[in-house]
Amino acid sequence: MKGIARSFVYWPGIDADIERVAKSCAECAKHAHAPPKSRNHHWEYPKGPWERVHIDYAGPVAGVMLLIITDAYSKWLEVKVTNSTTTAATIAILDELFSTYGVPVTIVSDNGRQFVSAEFETFLQVSGVKYHKLTAPYHPSTNGQAERYVQTIKNALNTMSTTQGTIQQNINRFLQQYRKAPHATTGQPPAKLFLGRNIRTRLDLVRPDSMYTKMKEKQLQLDPSSRSFKPGQTIYFLSGNPRMDKWIPGIIVIRLGDLHYEIEYASKRFKRHVDQIRAFISKESECSTDRNLTQTEETQPSVPRRVHFYGDKPQVIPNEAVGSTTPNPQSKMVKLPSTPAHSTIRSQESSPELFFTPPVIPRRSTRSRHPPNRYVPS
Repeated sequence: MKGIARSFVYWPGIDADIERVAKSCAECAKHAHAPPKSRNHHWEYPKGPWERVHIDYAGPVAGVMLLIITDAYSKWLEVKVTNSTTTAATIAILDELFSTYGVPVTIVSDNGRQFVSAEFETFLQVSGVKYHKLTAPYHPSTNGQAERYVQTIKNALNTMSTTQGTIQQNINRFLQQYRKAPHATTGQPPAKLFLGRNIRTRLDLVRPDSMYTKMKEKQLQLDPSSRSFKPGQTIYFLSGNPRMDKWIPGIIVIRLGDLHYEIEYASKRFKRHVDQIRAFISKESECSTDRNLTQTEETQPSVPRRVHFYGDKPQVIPNEAVGSTTPNPQSKMVKLPSTPAHSTIRSQESSPELFFTPPVIPRRSTRSRHPPNRYVPS
C-alpha cells in the first residue's frame, strides 16, 4: 500500500499516515495474521521438590482418562487413572497426593471446568495451596510441562499396547523406569531429587551385593552380644505352650537368618528367635570333653621341676612354667650336693634332679664420667 501511494503522490509523513489508517481499519483487524511469537518465557525454578505442581488431563486412552501430575523441581511424575473428570473426582485424587507428599505452594492448570469451579478453588484454599495459576485460554504452552508429559504418556502406552497387562500395569512399568532414569533437564533421576534416594528396580540385580555382605559381617563381628548356634547342637528353646514346660530341649536343624533358627523337637520343626534359645551342655558332651582333656594330659611329656635358690630361700618352679621359661645364657646349671636339706626338697618333688640358677648380676657401665663443662661468658 505504501509503494502504490508513493508512486502517485507524496507529502511529508505519508508512510505514518498510511500505517495509522491501516491500523484503524476494523475489517482489516478481523482477518489479520497473528503477531510474531514472543521469546520463550521460562518458569522460575522452584527451591525444592513439590513446591510447584503442574496438572492436566489426558485422554481418553483405552477408554479411561489420565490425570497427569508433575513436580517442576524434580520432574517427578504421577499418573492417575480415572473414569470421571469431574471436580469431585479431581479433588479426591489431589487429596490423596497431598496426604502422601504434602501440600504444594503453587498449582498450575489449564482452564478446564473442573479446575476453575468454585468447589475446586475452595478445596485449594482449605488445603493450604497459596497460588493457583491458570494458563491463558487456547495457549497450552503456558502449562508446557504437563502438556509435554501428556504426549510422553500417550506415546509410551501406545508402544506398550501389544504387551500383556492392563493399562494400570503398563503405567506402573513406565513410571518405574522413568523415575530411575536421569532426566535431560536436571541430569539426575527424578526419584533422587524427589525422594532423596534412587529407587531399586530389577536392573539392580546385575550389580554384586558384596558391599552389603561385608557391612553385615562387620556388624556381626562388632556386636559383642551376638550369639550363634551350629546345626546339630543341643539347646533349650521357649515352648510358647502353657501346657508344656517353659523351656524344652531341642536340636538346631538349620540357621534361617542372622537371628532365626529352625529347631527340631519330638519330630516337629519350630522357628525361634535367638533370644528364645538357650545354650545347653549335656552330660555326655561334658564327659567326652573331660575324657579328651585327660587323654591330652597323659600324652604330654613329663618335664622335671627346678628349684631356684635366690639367697637362702628355695623356690620351686612347676612343670608348666619350665616349658615356657627361656634359659638365661649367663646362668649356669649346677648339680646340688647330696645334703639332708636338699634331700628333703628332693623327696618332696617328683623331679629326679634339682638345679639352681645363680642370680643375674646387672652389668654396670665402665665409662669414665666427668662433670659438664658449661659455657661461662667472660
